[in-house]
Amino acid sequence: MGIDLQALQSIQPTSYINAVNKTEENSVNNQFSDQLKQALEQLNNAQLETEMKTDMLVNGQIDQLHDVMIAAQKSSLSMSLAVEVQSKVIDAYNEIMRMQV
Repeated sequence: MGIDLQALQSIQPTSYINAVNKTEENSVNNQFSDQLKQALEQLNNAQLETEMKTDMLVNGQIDQLHDVMIAAQKSSLSMSLAVEVQSKVIDAYNEIMRMQV
């Protein structure tokens, strides 16, 4: 009666499996947080661009009013989207907290 080495090698301890699962969760969390940071940076950049173009228009450095208005609308839409997403995330969180486990 011999020992099947392949069968023994395929057995993984529970702690190893838990470590792999935590690593996968961390990578998903990192991806989400990276995307969130990137979205907030884009929002901030749009706001800064609008402010810069408005200052340039006021100081007479540029004379294309339409570029300033387009930048202002882009940043306004971005901000509205961010506020709506925040509201939906808070609503989802509150709904999850109300669930009975």
